[in-house]
Amino acid sequence: MKRKMTRFIAMAMAAFMLAGCGAASGTDSQNQNTSVAAENTDNVDSGSENAEDTSEAVTIKMTYLTSGTEPEGLDRIETALSNLTMEKINCKVELVPVAFADQATKYNMWFANGNDTDIMITVFQDYLAMINSGAFMELDDLIQSHGQDMLAKDKEKNFLSAGQYKGHQYGIPTIPSAPGNGGAIYIRKDVFDELDVTGIDVDGYIGYEDLDNIFKQISEKFPEYTALGVSGNRTKSNYFYVKNYDNLGVSGESCGVLTDPLNSTTVENLYATDSYYEYLTWMRKWYQAGYISKDAATSSESSDTLFNSGKTASYINMSTPGTREAAERDSGLGVVQLNMCPTYMTTNVYTGVLFFVPKNAKYPEKAVEFLNILFTDAEIQNVLTHGEEGIDYTVQDNGVVIDLKEDRDYINVYGVWGDQSQYYMESPLQPEDTQKREAYLQESLDHTSKAFGYKFDATPVSTEQSTVKSVIAKYLTQLEYGTVDLDTVYPEFLKALESAGIDKIITENQKQLDEWLAQQK
Repeated sequence: MKRKMTRFIAMAMAAFMLAGCGAASGTDSQNQNTSVAAENTDNVDSGSENAEDTSEAVTIKMTYLTSGTEPEGLDRIETALSNLTMEKINCKVELVPVAFADQATKYNMWFANGNDTDIMITVFQDYLAMINSGAFMELDDLIQSHGQDMLAKDKEKNFLSAGQYKGHQYGIPTIPSAPGNGGAIYIRKDVFDELDVTGIDVDGYIGYEDLDNIFKQISEKFPEYTALGVSGNRTKSNYFYVKNYDNLGVSGESCGVLTDPLNSTTVENLYATDSYYEYLTWMRKWYQAGYISKDAATSSESSDTLFNSGKTASYINMSTPGTREAAERDSGLGVVQLNMCPTYMTTNVYTGVLFFVPKNAKYPEKAVEFLNILFTDAEIQNVLTHGEEGIDYTVQDNGVVIDLKEDRDYINVYGVWGDQSQYYMESPLQPEDTQKREAYLQESLDHTSKAFGYKFDATPVSTEQSTVKSVIAKYLTQLEYGTVDLDTVYPEFLKALESAGIDKIITENQKQLDEWLAQQK
């Protein structure tokens, strides 16, 4: 059974993740440092004391994100996890399934009725609204008393600040295996090998002219494939993969962005920039040339599904190390990766997925104690991510890479747990791929946004933001897939954004950013 992939984090991690927002390419693009699982568990203090410890172990409740269907084998994983937590911190863990699409609705209902879940995971949610409503606890004191290992890791990874708001720690952000945001195009190797790429810097960053050349050759030499696989309804821009920018902690572009985050802190309407219009003109040209499917805007198949099923020769995704290998495994093909832009470090890298302790939590101290090992103990992270050794996977002799079993019943769709660099790597990745992730991280750090750590609070302009999002949802798909006349529809789009209040949102965003920047001095 092949693992189903989702696009994060991501994290960023989104990546995350996500990442989208994200958003990396599911858990299969995650990595583990070569000092892996068992070694990392030695660093955890399993004997820490807290006020809630009794002679009888308590059971904390933690949400578990699903695609809508509870994974088979989840009860088994819950038992395996509880066996570990009993040994390490004298508690059990109950996993509470929540569908990705139901997060906001279910959580708000829980806040209202006093549900005592101890840990809630948010994935690409407006968590600031939840914080402002008083739904989540401040964790500053609890982390000092029960999260010393997380604090030690923060000195190395600098991740906790992304979960802070108004000077207090509320959320614990998932740490992507290779933090950063960058885009790439992935092409079937059997197709790419037949292309003339003379003059194209395949080891650098390719531009529109290069892509135009590639798509033209694919269309002529391989007419059985659509050159570029794009599909589905867009609520945030694919331009993100072509030229990076800083969303300022917001998923999508509804609140303005920094178009040049390394050098400028001016918030702009991305959609009104010359560079974005240039992107639309190329997409329109490619659509008219037949390089994009005529039903791209109405297709229900994802771009990677189109690629895996042999309908398209290429698609775009995050450039995170491991994404290409995951594409090869899922498609059964050789895949070539061509990067389109450098990877940037922005707040969005860490804010796609966060862990919170609700105000109504029954065991908040024990919850933070569990988060402490979730973020520092590879054994805990791997049982949630991959399942049980021998049942769901086998570990290769290198002690770093695992082979997933074809008959396994447990498939964790989202893989958002803790420090993803401590996950086992999934075949066909190899230990040396760790170096690629380190290089990717260094590139991200070299391209750190001036607003890293800042997240816009849209509460003062929530009405305008909702209206702007509706406008984006109405126009973006047809514009970015090139299916409409730009001279007619693009001005309508900009006018609709203006009428919806995007300028007011950007003014508020700029005000908050300037205040935040002043506090950093």
